[in-house]
Amino acid sequence: MRAGDSFKERKVAAWRGDAQLSGKVTDEAGKGIPDAKVTFIFAQVNDGFFATTKKNGEFSAKDLKGGEWRVQVEAPNFVTVRQTITIADSKNPPLELRLKRDNSPELIAAAESLYKAGKYAEARTEYLKVLEAHPELTGINRAIAFTYGREGNHAEALKYLDLALANNPNDPLLLQLAAASATERGDYPRAMAYLAKIDDTTMTDSEVLVSAAISLINKKQTANAIAVLDRAIARFPGAPEPYFLRGFARLQANNTAEGKADLEKYVSIAPSDAPQLAQAKELLAKVK
Repeated sequence: MRAGDSFKERKVAAWRGDAQLSGKVTDEAGKGIPDAKVTFIFAQVNDGFFATTKKNGEFSAKDLKGGEWRVQVEAPNFVTVRQTITIADSKNPPLELRLKRDNSPELIAAAESLYKAGKYAEARTEYLKVLEAHPELTGINRAIAFTYGREGNHAEALKYLDLALANNPNDPLLLQLAAASATERGDYPRAMAYLAKIDDTTMTDSEVLVSAAISLINKKQTANAIAVLDRAIARFPGAPEPYFLRGFARLQANNTAEGKADLEKYVSIAPSDAPQLAQAKELLAKVK
């Protein structure tokens, strides 16, 4: 196909010139790939055209301006290739573009199987292969973070969670996981910052905040735990567990009066088979 399929006809003159270019798109065995889409972008104006390969994988383009061009090659079942080339003002040597078979679906399936089997390092290796071939699949960062989290390597888990959050900054699950990893690392300001970004309207129950509060209580971060539980109670005033946990945390902080009030509230609304009911009554019996 000649260089005539412009994205924006109003700019077509900006990349037209006297240069010619031909080339071939092949697989790893050197066999031509038909119907591959070869996109050319003239860097100076960020505009260009695309060509489609013939049955033997060859393509050609005419009337190009010399200079720097960005090339992208796409074909079904192959990994997309991107590179920058310099085109001379006249005839240019043939461009050889070799594509690798895209085995990402198989790699993802293998990684998931390894993860379920508890082989986290092996699963991570497969996920990283996918990410190398497809950096645009940013969701893979979350899967890699899971493998590190399972191993207790929360520093690396956070690194990949932050990469995932860069593309999905409001994802409540990513924020919850990041907060949990930051808490395990003892980076409490960072954990609270992640939790603060979770939109209350995305929560259908108090579980996310309760889980975060329990982790903070276990780390003796009483003030932070109470702040999280204040938020849980404001959002879900009818949920019993946040009252029990806040009461427990307030007693830890020697705030007896408010701790007692929270525990009494919990006892009044908790179902009869609530797991903390006996403990709440025992604590109340000890409070003067």
